[in-house]
Amino acid sequence: MEITNEFSVTKGDIDLFQHMNYKRYIDLFEKERSHWFTASGLPFTKMAEREIAVVILKLETDYKKEARLGEHLTVKTFLETLGTKSFTMKQTMYNEENTEISQSLCTFVMFDLKERKSIRVVDEIAKFFPVQQNK
Repeated sequence: MEITNEFSVTKGDIDLFQHMNYKRYIDLFEKERSHWFTASGLPFTKMAEREIAVVILKLETDYKKEARLGEHLTVKTFLETLGTKSFTMKQTMYNEENTEISQSLCTFVMFDLKERKSIRVVDEIAKFFPVQQNK
């Protein structure tokens, strides 16, 4: 499953160099990761009710091109790699010319909040991978 959302760069997103601050990219990617889980039918609130969570193990963000005031951006979010207890979500940000300007890879570990240990990726997430990869 892929979700896509659009944003406009506002004055509050701009730093002293007159482009979108690097932290804003991270904030937008974080917001879209949350939206992905909600769209999947397993939002963070449902996970908490089941005493499970996804914990970020690794977060990488590449900045390829600047975003400027007033530009319209698109963020695409989808799952890329499935392991036994972890999975990777990929996000790509495009400008209005459909040029990739940033990319984020987030590796999550499925976590049991009661036992405080990693667990197998739940079916509600695993089902969104085209082929069950479980490494």
